[in-house]
Amino acid sequence: MKRFILLAAGITLVFSVNAFAAGGAGKIGYFDIQTAITQSETGKRVIEEMKKEEERLGGALEQKMRAFTAAKEEYDKKKDVMDEKGRGRKEKELTDMYTELQKTRSESSAKFNEQKNTAMAPLIRKVNDIARKIGADEKYDFIFEKGVVYYSGNEKEDLTKRITAELDKSSLK
Repeated sequence: MKRFILLAAGITLVFSVNAFAAGGAGKIGYFDIQTAITQSETGKRVIEEMKKEEERLGGALEQKMRAFTAAKEEYDKKKDVMDEKGRGRKEKELTDMYTELQKTRSESSAKFNEQKNTAMAPLIRKVNDIARKIGADEKYDFIFEKGVVYYSGNEKEDLTKRITAELDKSSLK
């Protein structure tokens, strides 16, 4: 049954490509979404906001890391003169601090990734809308995102700069 489905899909693909080729050269364009975002003023603003948030979250983490390091260094200096009970208590305290540090690091990373995805989603949606509009207005048969194109021999249909310019003209919704 799987062979039949694959064979049918292959035949359909061959006929589709032949029909496309028989209809003349199609209009195909592509764009690089990363370049469009990083070079547009709109994208730069979002990226800058994310850098500030990353620094803010990193600052809190850095503060906990310094506190842990200082406590560990102090323990290392005094452990030889501490009694066994005191050493055990301090080691437990250091273990708890380290566990809390790792938890904070994990939570900060997850929070940052969530915020980044939330901030980037409207931007990506807008880029896709712009690409669709260019495609419809200018009668493109296909527009690909460059990240999934394996070969591009014709640089004249690179729409990245146009999408970047349109992104700067528009506002995020």
